Amino acid sequence: MGQVRVPRDIKKVKPKFLGPLNQRQTYTMVLGIGLGVLGYYMSKPYIGASNAMFVLMGIMLPIAFCGLFEKDNRYVEDMVRDFINVKFVRPGVRVFKTENMYRYMKEKIYDKEVLGIVDDGKITSELGNKKGFLKKLWK
Repeated sequence: MGQVRVPRDIKKVKPKFLGPLNQRQTYTMVLGIGLGVLGYYMSKPYIGASNAMFVLMGIMLPIAFCGLFEKDNRYVEDMVRDFINVKFVRPGVRVFKTENMYRYMKEKIYDKEVLGIVDDGKITSELGNKKGFLKKLWK
């Protein structure tokens, strides 16, 4: 009896287009090889065959890498676009401003209990004259 391995996540399976490559990989490989060979033959008369081979690899490998590499269902151009957005397009520091509720509650409790200040502004405590001194001690 034959056994067939079925991947756990069916979304990771991509239909094959040409041999083991899917359509995206095939197109990028053909584009990379075409541009690499074109660059090789254009630079060979000027810099020699061995140096023209470096031109071929320098043109072909990044294009093939962009077609073959995929991480977390994201391609290289998506990652580069997100990197550019984070580093250059959008602001680096986002300011988060909030009111400190603890400070607000502390001041209210201090005013009511320590200084004895009522909401109408009258001082009902004996220590009302030493208000500045008590504030320095409290902080």
